[in-house]
Amino acid sequence: MWNHLCAKKSESVTFRLDEKHDKILRKIADEQRISLNTLVNHIFANYVETEMYLQKFGVLKLSTDSFRRILAELDDKTLVNLATRAGSLQAKEFILFKWKELNLHSVTSFIKIFFDVCGFGRCDLVSDSSKVVLSAHHDLKEKGSLYIKHFLESLIQISLDKSCKTTITEDSVTIEFQS
Repeated sequence: MWNHLCAKKSESVTFRLDEKHDKILRKIADEQRISLNTLVNHIFANYVETEMYLQKFGVLKLSTDSFRRILAELDDKTLVNLATRAGSLQAKEFILFKWKELNLHSVTSFIKIFFDVCGFGRCDLVSDSSKVVLSAHHDLKEKGSLYIKHFLESLIQISLDKSCKTTITEDSVTIEFQS
């Protein structure tokens, strides 16, 4: 009954796929127990909403293992300086490039991309009228926690002018700040 009120407007489009890609996509859709249409819509949405911007901005894709090894070679002072610079400059520039403004929505949307798409781990972000709490779990070990802590703290401080309460473990970072 309410589906027509919540449904996104869609267009019917016809295009051809290579047989090899069609078979792979159908297998993935079957494994995820979703329709091929839903899978293709997810793929297109990911490209249009995220990948296109990452490519235009020049984001480098690097395996988790390679990034972990790079972090392991850095002394803590250098690591903190790199993370702070990346959070306060590059992240801010990307947010302005994609969303054209710095606000709570654009910063939290970026943080979701940072974890979910760029591969820095998995995150749970909860916000209400008074605070935002981000819990992230990653596979980057202690140096990864240190990097993520300083990256996010500098991003939030520079972009939103908010201080953070941060707790880190070897494989997780939890950050809380006022919304």
